[in-house]
Amino acid sequence: MTLLETLKPHLRLDSPWKKKSWESLEKMGLPTKKWDSFKYVSLKSLCESSFTPLIGKFLKEEEIIALSLQEAMRSYGALLHKSFTENLAAETNPFALLNAALSEEGQFIYLPPGKTVELTWDFSLNEGMRVPKMEVFVGKGASLILSIKCIGKGNYFYNPYLQLTLDVGANVVVNEHLEHSSDGFAMHTLRTRLKRDANLKFFTFSKGARCERHDLQVILSGENSAVDLKGLSLPSGKDEIHQFITIKHEAPNTCSSQHYKTALMGRSRSSFEGKIYVEKEAQKTKAYQLNNNLLLSPRAKAMSKPNLEIYADDVKASHGATCSQPKEDELFYLRSRGLSVNSAKWHLARGFCQELMKGEVVDRFLNIKGGDSV
Repeated sequence: MTLLETLKPHLRLDSPWKKKSWESLEKMGLPTKKWDSFKYVSLKSLCESSFTPLIGKFLKEEEIIALSLQEAMRSYGALLHKSFTENLAAETNPFALLNAALSEEGQFIYLPPGKTVELTWDFSLNEGMRVPKMEVFVGKGASLILSIKCIGKGNYFYNPYLQLTLDVGANVVVNEHLEHSSDGFAMHTLRTRLKRDANLKFFTFSKGARCERHDLQVILSGENSAVDLKGLSLPSGKDEIHQFITIKHEAPNTCSSQHYKTALMGRSRSSFEGKIYVEKEAQKTKAYQLNNNLLLSPRAKAMSKPNLEIYADDVKASHGATCSQPKEDELFYLRSRGLSVNSAKWHLARGFCQELMKGEVVDRFLNIKGGDSV
């Protein structure tokens, strides 16, 4: 049986959105490697697996409006209906549709105008399937710092969906820390829309998983809005990490920046595909995109595909990608100072990561002295 066949008995199509999402998913089907956006993703094991959906709970938040999606539908139905309708019509990721159809674990967050709040979400994963759906609306001039942490053990399927809507002048910072299991599957989806003068900073640290993919879409619909996306991944063994990022500039004077780094060990694999669209109306856009990969093992593989699609005349845009191994002269220099090959690679990898992240977490996952990593 396929994954969809095993999940069908768990469906509760008690809302029109769930029903429409499942119908769209059945028409679309789960992706294969023939799909360009999933070309490098190892999906066979996931699509042939069987998982039981589990429901977790979010901690109660006192400072802001935080409701389950069922409760929010009664009080903020118009806001959610608009969000669901727009996203469902444009959605091309089947795992996002799967989340919408199955999710019973939902959270609605509304920050009133001018409010400043810090939130932390922790997810502990060890079995079954989790499909949390988070809808976050940040009011005019409000500020949110959101920390998301996922720690996984064993065999599971984690399929979260995060929708961020930033009103005029809103500021959001998201820090995501992911330590998925090497036996786990993870399909992360982010959808966000920024209005005038809004600003989003999003950073992801990940160690990879049996199959981990991030699908991020950012729409800069208001003038002077800006987004900064950064990510650091340290896969080892046979872990995979894939980034699929789309940024749409729809208004003038918008800015976007992407910088993703991956240091690969063992037989790990990674892919990066970043797309930047600049509409005709989005004059004076500034867009920057860079993907760097460091292969610490001859058996590791990294694929990169940055691209631009520009229809405006007055634009500053650049993109680039690098994929390299530790340089022989650098290794020679460090070894001449008494370091072993593995220790020399460790120091080079640490320097590679420091631009985006420092500290014990990087040191722990770059512990390549154990033998498997090189």
